[in-house]
Amino acid sequence: MALTNFVKSIRNIMRNDAGINGDAQRIEQIAWMLFLKVYDEKENDWEFNEDNYVSFIPEDCRWRNWARDDGTGKAMTADALLDFVNNTLFPTLKKLEVTPTTPMRSAIVQTTFQDANQYMKDGVLLRQVINVIDQLDLGDYEESHAFGEIYEAILKEMQSAGSAGEFYTPRALTDFMADIIQPKVGEKMADFACGTGGFITSWLNALDKKVKTAEDREQYAESVFGIEKKQFPYMLCVTNMLLHDIDSPKIMHDNSLAKDVLNYTDDDKFDVVLMNPPYGGSEKNDIKKHFPSDLTSSETADLFVVLIMHRLKENGRAAVILPDGFLFGTDNAKMAIKEKLLREFNVHTIIRLPGSIFSPYTSINTNIIFFNNEKAENSPEGFSTKETWFYRLDMPEGYKHFSKTKPMRVEHCQPIRDWWTDRKEIITTDNDGNVVNEKSRCFKVKELMAKSCNFDQCKFPKADEEVLPPAELLADYHKRRESLSKSIEDTICNIESIMSGGSTLCESSNSNCFKELAEITASLPARLRQSILQEAIQGRLVPQDPKEEPASELLKRIRKEKEQLVKEGKLKKKDMESKPIEEDEIPYEISESWTWVKIEDITIPVGNKTNQIQSKEVLKDGKVPVVSQGKELIDGYSNEIDKTITEAPLIMFGDHTRNVKYIDFPFVIGADGTKFFKPILCDARFLYFLVLHIASKLRDRGYARHYSLLKEEPLPLPPLSEQKRIVAKIEELFDIIKQ
Repeated sequence: MALTNFVKSIRNIMRNDAGINGDAQRIEQIAWMLFLKVYDEKENDWEFNEDNYVSFIPEDCRWRNWARDDGTGKAMTADALLDFVNNTLFPTLKKLEVTPTTPMRSAIVQTTFQDANQYMKDGVLLRQVINVIDQLDLGDYEESHAFGEIYEAILKEMQSAGSAGEFYTPRALTDFMADIIQPKVGEKMADFACGTGGFITSWLNALDKKVKTAEDREQYAESVFGIEKKQFPYMLCVTNMLLHDIDSPKIMHDNSLAKDVLNYTDDDKFDVVLMNPPYGGSEKNDIKKHFPSDLTSSETADLFVVLIMHRLKENGRAAVILPDGFLFGTDNAKMAIKEKLLREFNVHTIIRLPGSIFSPYTSINTNIIFFNNEKAENSPEGFSTKETWFYRLDMPEGYKHFSKTKPMRVEHCQPIRDWWTDRKEIITTDNDGNVVNEKSRCFKVKELMAKSCNFDQCKFPKADEEVLPPAELLADYHKRRESLSKSIEDTICNIESIMSGGSTLCESSNSNCFKELAEITASLPARLRQSILQEAIQGRLVPQDPKEEPASELLKRIRKEKEQLVKEGKLKKKDMESKPIEEDEIPYEISESWTWVKIEDITIPVGNKTNQIQSKEVLKDGKVPVVSQGKELIDGYSNEIDKTITEAPLIMFGDHTRNVKYIDFPFVIGADGTKFFKPILCDARFLYFLVLHIASKLRDRGYARHYSLLKEEPLPLPPLSEQKRIVAKIEELFDIIKQ
């Protein structure tokens, strides 16, 4: 079967099973079956190549003996299949005895199933899923090695199932990093938060080109090490390794941060570390106690940097993806970690990555930090770093952002490769010699120290302000406030010392700390509202119910309603619908129950006699409100009740993108060009919040007006009942923020 249809086929089957509730369960269900299918294929190879091979899995639990359907009608299905999987297969595999002498290729069966679950309740549907998986021809070389596409498809399905900081690193980026680090046969590479094994497989692909002998092939198979905390990605990673001919993968189901870093010996260290650690997580005290007190941070990514420093061999090389917050962070732990990097490691290169690389999982801006466990030649005393090069990788020409249909590709990294071997500063100045743009620049280590270890150099010019998820936004606010509070204490200490005839005591005093604290506190409510709106329109604010009518069906009913309005002469044919949405316009993934629309698909324009509602309703002393742009919402009252009066609710989009209003009463439209539109079969309040968020995005891009731009924006439309739940949650949260 075509791999591109694999996940979609299984998803459509599982959607009808009452036991599957959401992405996480569906994906875990796929994972354990994929593992058994792949393991069975590998056992075919082992049986062929080895004398007296004995499977670690009992015969009745081997895939070939219970899952395979030979077409004779004897394959288990319905209640018999459910009973076998629930009461024989899972209990047996979970209890397989593993000892210190058990080969790794056997032990992974028990560790893979240790925390796995079986959720399906319909044995007929379970049989259908098993048959789809069994159709994969993993004995075919091309299909087997293209199998990675399945993992990408599965992970893109995870957007509503994942948690903060966990997202798929594009293959183009993992391949680039593995290639630029220059693997050597005999080296050992590690990823301490390996997920499904993206970096490990890229390393193997790069190393494979250098394998020349049988001995090289053995070293190739022994070259990788990974740790993954969560069960689902662990299962996929082990499966992925088997498909890459790593018969005994050293992939551990464990927490990399749960061991004292000072206890690691040379035997625990690696030549190369390639990884993209989780971001935004907050670790508990029992984890933080494993790290030196001056390097202890609540931020997960910070702790992984410390871990890497303690597990990188002498002369070892590391390439790590880290968020912008690490580069400009000023809290004590980040400052100490960055200073330790400069003093004890050679931080030679930082690549600033363009936004949306990790869409749809996160909007966080990221960077690749390259450092070696070595002392750079001619580095100043007390430092292993001599200088650090910064390079900004801009968005490819013709791209506004990366997306499902326009992902990051290998060739997009070519500018880095070209610059890497011929490093030059790329700086633009104005006529007065002032720097206006830095694309590439080299900083001496003491320059970075003088900048308080601020690695936030060669920034993207006029980038949209990053909208963090609420939890990350609040965590960032707490960290910045904590840092500023320390600076305020130091400033007060200096003031008191000077007033009593002394001198400055604290060098970390910041004269702007009071102003900065006031600014970040004052801006928090608006940023939090914007963050909540972003969560809402990306489907992460409220739970989704697979039993609800999908938005695609709602859209069909809207179209019928508009067709009826055309027949009645209340709507012109040209207002029936908008231009179709091209695939490369879609900015991020949405739930399968949602659909993409344009504003004209789900509304009708209001502003001329044809599509207004005739009414004689008056609201105040025989008069009706007049609404016009550029002034207050209610501009005044008109006593000309013979005018056409609109029916509420409506959405108003003024001549300025800040002028978005929700109007829930009848009114007379002022003759000043303000745009009004009426939702059809959609929750008007949801549409208001949606347009409000889109308008803010247009402002971020520098557009103050242009209703035509709003018309071109793809809008995510959820099922109607979910729209109502989203509105209730937004209003509940907004009421709290007002307090």
